[in-house]
Amino acid sequence: MRRADRLIEMVGCLKARSVVRAEDLAAGLEVSIRTVYRDLASLQGMGLPIEGQAGVGFMLRGDVHLPPITFDHDELEALALGLAYVEQVGDPLLAAAARAARGKVDMAWNTPNSTLLSARPLRSSQRPERRSPAIGAALRGALRARRMTRFNYLDAEGRRSARSVRPLALIAFSEGWLLASWCLDRADFRTFRLDRMSAVEVADAFVDEPGRDLAAYLDRADNRPRSGERPRG
Repeated sequence: MRRADRLIEMVGCLKARSVVRAEDLAAGLEVSIRTVYRDLASLQGMGLPIEGQAGVGFMLRGDVHLPPITFDHDELEALALGLAYVEQVGDPLLAAAARAARGKVDMAWNTPNSTLLSARPLRSSQRPERRSPAIGAALRGALRARRMTRFNYLDAEGRRSARSVRPLALIAFSEGWLLASWCLDRADFRTFRLDRMSAVEVADAFVDEPGRDLAAYLDRADNRPRSGERPRG
């Protein structure tokens, strides 16, 4: 890990917890405690309000904003390709956000080849019918706000049902988009294709429960997304 990246990650660790021991920072960053102390001193020298002492822990006081991040060429290409994919597969609002973000990446992409930006050598393509429908924006909002979601669903066998779910994640794959969820009607995890959902309604807020959250969903080997609902029901 580059030192600049390590310093950014260290600030993130300090912002995420009230007090962090040097030993824990060293273990998380896979460096020596001596390196941690040297990096903390560097951050303090940059003006970051870090307080603490060896053997007790360190804390970051106040709201801290890092200077603009510098990306190398491979990182910029990764960002450009990822945003190109989102622009192709996302719902209209997400696609617009990806286009705006790609413009910012273009401004940061310093290269002597003036045709590189317009040529965009890393591209993405998705068939229109497999892009996210407009309801994707509502589902993203429900995920951020942790709100229950109700909708009508048409499964692969043509059966219709009304569902109330706790949305856990949206998954983009080659065949389209899936909503991973805890389904209250089946008292189990269910995965739904967005192109088979209708009458989507965002409802009351919910609180994650162990065994019914995203971590538990991902632990279920049979919940790995495929080209249809898994499991059915």
